[in-house]
Amino acid sequence: MYARRLAPLLAARGHRVWLAAQEGSWIAKATQGEIPLFPTNFSRWPLSEVDRVGAFCRQEGIQIFHSHLTRASNFGALLQMRHGVHSIAHLHANHPQVHTWFHKRVLAVSKDTLRRHRYYLAGLGKKGAVLVNFVDPKQFYPSEGRVDRLRALLQVSPATPVVVVMGRICSRKGQDLAVKAWPDVLRTHPEARLVFIGEGSLPDNLLKTPSVSLLGHRDDVSDLLPHATICLVPSRDEPFGLAAIEAMACRVPVIASHVSGLAEIVAGGAGASYPAGNTQAMSRILSELLSDTKARASFAAAGLQRTQNAYSPAAHLDELERHYAEVLGLR
Repeated sequence: MYARRLAPLLAARGHRVWLAAQEGSWIAKATQGEIPLFPTNFSRWPLSEVDRVGAFCRQEGIQIFHSHLTRASNFGALLQMRHGVHSIAHLHANHPQVHTWFHKRVLAVSKDTLRRHRYYLAGLGKKGAVLVNFVDPKQFYPSEGRVDRLRALLQVSPATPVVVVMGRICSRKGQDLAVKAWPDVLRTHPEARLVFIGEGSLPDNLLKTPSVSLLGHRDDVSDLLPHATICLVPSRDEPFGLAAIEAMACRVPVIASHVSGLAEIVAGGAGASYPAGNTQAMSRILSELLSDTKARASFAAAGLQRTQNAYSPAAHLDELERHYAEVLGLR
């Protein structure tokens, strides 16, 4: 998602940008007509695919290979060592990988992510830097004057409290913890709804009631999210937390587990946090915030201000271009 949003912005700034991805992949389809595709499966052995991509880079004058997933980053390290294409690896995960040593620059989405990599990968040193994600205010913005598509979709009244959890359903994202905490919330707010947006399904042994809805993958998240009462981010581990800053940009208060990059995002009054995995603490803080209109408004206002100050596309691109220039020896 980050790469999908970044590539057109770089192109708009005058850079020549290609998308290296597999044909038929989600991102290849999503950027069709916007960014030229260079199809590759990132195969690292035999080296014929690395050499093919290297030849294309020489032909087109491509100077930087900016990767975002482990397979692509491994490929980028080989591309740099074999063909001299400057490799920048963007760390969107907390688990260190050996390939990280071999890039010209390593960008981490949070201070905690960079700290973990420096701890386990001695010698990373000045190669590493923090570059947080961004949120586009033209896509994610407050709900004033907009039709409440969220409650219309759920077929509930305008006054119904709706707690939204976003992201692909998996253990790391902690959706199962949210469902386990939900019965305690219903004791004080029986009218409330818990809504999951993202592909996947919950385990059959978890509570399923009319108060819990799975909307699956949606292309209209930016139309639904601004109308949420609270955005809950219950992750067991989260290097950054894009859902949190998207909610903040929509002036929606955030409750998040106190882990890694999430803790950095909600610091300073931009949201409330609780110990990761503690469903009792999660349900308690949800119940308290659903009952406290003023606290929700305070978190929402602080979160919106924080996205404008720390997570703007312009500031992100300025910083990224600085890293590009340094890697190329232009600064």
